[in-house]
Amino acid sequence: MAEHELGLSRSDRWLIWAGFPVAGLAVGWVLPVLARWLLSLPWVPFGGPLRLVAALDSGFGRAALIGAGLLLGLVFAFVAVHETLRVTVADAELRLRLGDTARTVPRGEVSAVFVDGRHLVVLDRESRQVVRERLEGAGGTRVAAAFQAHGYPWQKDDPYAALFRRWVPDLPDLPGSVNAVLAARAVALTNKSVTDAAELRDEVQKLGYTVRDDGTTQHWRPLVRS
Repeated sequence: MAEHELGLSRSDRWLIWAGFPVAGLAVGWVLPVLARWLLSLPWVPFGGPLRLVAALDSGFGRAALIGAGLLLGLVFAFVAVHETLRVTVADAELRLRLGDTARTVPRGEVSAVFVDGRHLVVLDRESRQVVRERLEGAGGTRVAAAFQAHGYPWQKDDPYAALFRRWVPDLPDLPGSVNAVLAARAVALTNKSVTDAAELRDEVQKLGYTVRDDGTTQHWRPLVRS
C-alpha cells in the first residue's frame, strides 16, 4: 500500500512559502510610512532609529527595506516548514522528521497510536511514549485513516488514561529517583524548556514510569506491558 504523509499539507506549505514573503514585502513597504507617522506625534521613543527608517522612503533605501522584508519572510517560511513534524506512515515502520532530526519506529514495536490534544502519541509494547510530538492537523480524521490503512493499532483515546495520577513533590507512592527527575522536570516545564522536559520524560520512562502534562502540571503512571 502507498505510504501516507502526515503534517503540513501541500496547500499549507504553499501558503507558508507565499504568505510569509508577501507579509515581509508589505512590512518593508510600510515601515517608512509608519516611521514618519510616529515622528509626527508629540513624543515618541526611539526617535533616532525612526528618523533613519523614515529617510529610507525613496530610491535605493525603499528597495533595500523591501528586499530585507522579503528575505526575512523567506527565512521565517523556511523555519516554519523545517521545524514542523512530518510523519511517513508505511506498512513496516513510521518515519518521523522534525528539523534536522530523523527517527524510525518499527511497526512491530507499536502497541497503540492516538492523538492527545494536538500531539501524536505512539506507545511501545511496554506503554512507553516513544513518540509524543505536536502534529499539525492532528485533530482531523486524516491521521486516524492513515494509521488504520496500514494496520496500526489506532485508539480513539489513551488506553491507559485511567492509570494517570497527578504528581506532587515527594509523593510517597513513587521511588525517590522518580520524584527527583519529576521535580527537575517541573522546573523545566515552568521555564518552558521543551527539550529538557522531553529528555527528562525519557529518564522517567527508563525508571519504569511515564508522564504527560496539563500545562505545567505533571501526571504519572507506571509502565504496562501489553
